[in-house]
Amino acid sequence: MEEMEEELKCPVCGSFYREPIILPCSHNICQACARNILVQTPESESPQSRRASGSGVSDYDYLDLDKMSLYSEADSGYGSYGGFASAPTTPCQKSPNGVRVFPPAMPPPATHLSPALASVPRNSCITCPQCHRSLILDDRGLRGFPKNRVLEGVIDRYQQSKAAALKCQLCEKAPKEATVMCEQCDVFYCDPCRLRCHPPRGPLAKHRLVPPAQGRVSRRLSPRKVSTCTDHELENHSMYCVQCKMPVCYQCLEEGKHSSHEVKALGAMWKLHKVVRDQISHCTVKLRQTTGLMEYCLEVIKENDPSGFLQISDALIRRVHLTEDQWGKGTLTPRMTTDFDLSLDNSPLLQSIHQLDFVQMKMAWFAFDPGSAHSDIIFSNDNLTVTCSSYDDRVVLGKTGFSKGVHYWELTVDRYDNHPDPAFGVARNNVMKDVMLGKDDKAWAMYVDNNRSWFMHNNSHTNRTEGGITKGATIGVLLDLNRKTLTFFINDEQQGPIAFENVEGLFFPAVSLNRNVQVTLHTGLPVPDCYSSRASIA
Repeated sequence: MEEMEEELKCPVCGSFYREPIILPCSHNICQACARNILVQTPESESPQSRRASGSGVSDYDYLDLDKMSLYSEADSGYGSYGGFASAPTTPCQKSPNGVRVFPPAMPPPATHLSPALASVPRNSCITCPQCHRSLILDDRGLRGFPKNRVLEGVIDRYQQSKAAALKCQLCEKAPKEATVMCEQCDVFYCDPCRLRCHPPRGPLAKHRLVPPAQGRVSRRLSPRKVSTCTDHELENHSMYCVQCKMPVCYQCLEEGKHSSHEVKALGAMWKLHKVVRDQISHCTVKLRQTTGLMEYCLEVIKENDPSGFLQISDALIRRVHLTEDQWGKGTLTPRMTTDFDLSLDNSPLLQSIHQLDFVQMKMAWFAFDPGSAHSDIIFSNDNLTVTCSSYDDRVVLGKTGFSKGVHYWELTVDRYDNHPDPAFGVARNNVMKDVMLGKDDKAWAMYVDNNRSWFMHNNSHTNRTEGGITKGATIGVLLDLNRKTLTFFINDEQQGPIAFENVEGLFFPAVSLNRNVQVTLHTGLPVPDCYSSRASIA
């Protein structure tokens, strides 16, 4: 969800939108920031004078930027409107986001309205800081622009999720707020659990305990490790074998297979291939922007305000199509030299963009939902990884429900101790959360041990299949609501025939597990090739 943050920030002030309004070009801006970038135009260009001359244009028609020279593409932001007699003469300033803005010529008059909505100077013009299209305001001023209530709601949810207190991971019931995090154990503790489970003596005395907020950051910023040779574990990589295209150590050169190969210093090769870093940086920025746009779209879909959603849905659809065109037209074609053989495979992302559907959600990105999960479930990794504090099975659901389309997601088994029986599948929102998935009539699941798997619904077992799971296994769940079927995979192998048929309604991805199991969710995946080919034949 963090990738979405840039979507929620004003391009002028660089902060989260405050009382955002929607410009006719569909971009957003804070009300206060909109007032700051207003510029007065000549009387001859006012809407009133246009109507008097019979031009018949709308109050919000865009100005002819070429004729009036309002904006120069050579500039990085807003420049001086020197051609206008009424143009401001004060120097422009730069916002934290790099956009040049003009300070208001005088403070707004006292009014009962919001300062940003108070009356604006006559014949004011505003230029969108994102697409640079300009327009002249009518008598309503900034009050003529609609408020983006949906965006405000998304920002509120995002800020609440960021501010949520970290909970102790060892409390049996009603986890208390964590007070420390052990960097070595990678566990958050409250004071009672720390004293009981992590006493400051023996080997534990050397562990480093940090505040929870610092621990959250350290999880994301893992320390940089020194690269050691795979053949000689005590030696660090120091040279680069040109023939094998791999780093090597001095011992490899003296007694290994690289002794007669051409080698170069690692530092020299790193500088030679610096173009790789430039390309990665370029692609990373675009990927982050695209991912942020998708996360924002998914958050918008959750809004239950029909009028607010319809107010911005067309603009979002246009942005998704524009992003798809940018990838499709080779905007991000790799700029590699022949010295370094590296290609960017953007086909998965192109497929993801193409399949983003505002109605059916054919391919969705989602996480586990802490709000509906049993209290014994422990979350980490931005709610993509779950385990449990209890020896009993507990249920956790995905945050997104499906009623149409074809959806596939996978779960990797990070920990599997003492032969437990985790279950994977789909469930209604009101499924029982304190029993194994599939024990009631609200869930359809496959539960597995280290040797076999079974399909289960309403406590009825069917189709026992040879083949279990161990640590590192991957479980795939395929929900095809077009054909009304549910199918399971283990390590890319389909488990038996179709597990369940006549599956209709609204379903949420679901898992049940105990403290001996930890799994990580992977979403937004294409349907397995074996299933796609069978479906096309059918």
